[in-house]
Amino acid sequence: MKIIQSFIFVINCFFLAGCSDNNNPVTNSDFPPHWEMHLGNDSSLSLHYGLEIKAFDGRITGEISIIDSAARHSGNLDGTVSGNSISVKAVFASDHSYDFLFYGTRDSDIISGKLTFINPGDAGPDTLDVALVQSFNEVLSYIPVADPNEYILKTVFTTPSPTGQPVIFVHGMGGKMTEWDSILLNLDDDFKGRHNVYCYQYDWQDSLMINGRRLKEFTDAYGIAEPILVAHSMGGLVSRAYIANGGLITKLVTLGTPHLGSELANLVFLRADLDTPGPKDMKPSGQFINMLKTDPLDLANRDKYYCIAGRMGGHFSTTPPFKWIWNETYYKNVLNGIVCTGWRLLLPFGKNDGLVNESSALFENGGVNLVFPGPQLYVDHMHLVYPSLAPEVMEYILGL
Repeated sequence: MKIIQSFIFVINCFFLAGCSDNNNPVTNSDFPPHWEMHLGNDSSLSLHYGLEIKAFDGRITGEISIIDSAARHSGNLDGTVSGNSISVKAVFASDHSYDFLFYGTRDSDIISGKLTFINPGDAGPDTLDVALVQSFNEVLSYIPVADPNEYILKTVFTTPSPTGQPVIFVHGMGGKMTEWDSILLNLDDDFKGRHNVYCYQYDWQDSLMINGRRLKEFTDAYGIAEPILVAHSMGGLVSRAYIANGGLITKLVTLGTPHLGSELANLVFLRADLDTPGPKDMKPSGQFINMLKTDPLDLANRDKYYCIAGRMGGHFSTTPPFKWIWNETYYKNVLNGIVCTGWRLLLPFGKNDGLVNESSALFENGGVNLVFPGPQLYVDHMHLVYPSLAPEVMEYILGL
């Protein structure tokens, strides 16, 4: 298997499916669409695959890409799905060392199987045990898109006589407002009876100050006064830019936000769609982060900030065969010490959720509030907005 030396690898799979056993046809209602696949071993870095599956009539087709340190490698998928079984062949156009076959069987929310490289190199095994886990809507929302997001403030729920402040959900980098679908579906009647709820969608490639200013223009136009902002990742910095532009808040809740910047932002030059104002604003030594450190409006509101961080963690088994065991329950069925690429490469920067350093997510020495003062949640960055894997986050939101 080819050893890849890059800070992130993502496979973008769009499955369109067709004909199954006529007695047991597979449809979208039978087969959830959103999955992630993690794979790895002791001798190589991991790849992180995101899959969007549409199952209909048993046939699987789609497109796939891997981003390594040199370029994006794209290819095509072909396969079948029958009942709970899946088989897929991936063939890449420019580098056939990435070509693979996958055979797996679904058991509840896990698809376990084997990935075999068709043209393996001289490093690493030819076949790996892998597992797919269900993920939140738009699992690939962290993959930059070619077209910029449309600016939208969407009304999700309204109540005739709210007793609490309006709540606005603000997505992260590369995402859209659909990032919040799982959390919105889990908001109970009590929450909906207390709050009017909105989602803000912005162009994450644009300047964070512009994105914050646009949010303030929306709240002014909608007559939304002193909202509670719930923000994921970059969305927390957009929310602070809203405050720096004069936006009033009741509370800001951030999930994995790089308040002190992210070291990964220093690598945005590797890709043209990342080498844009928004991602560059997250550089720890950049103008935007340094501006917020001393902005008087931001400083005046720090006591209203409530920060949550995820944490990737685990341990080596103490008996043979010695392997890495993740603490995350949704990785427990993944064999051979599956690792997250971001975690492996960010380890020198301290505890992290795979993408954001924990001290940055907790806004260390910023004078803010910590929702969980002790050890942080063993949840990776992408799943902080996934209620079944981060129930503590969902519980906290319901209590706002």
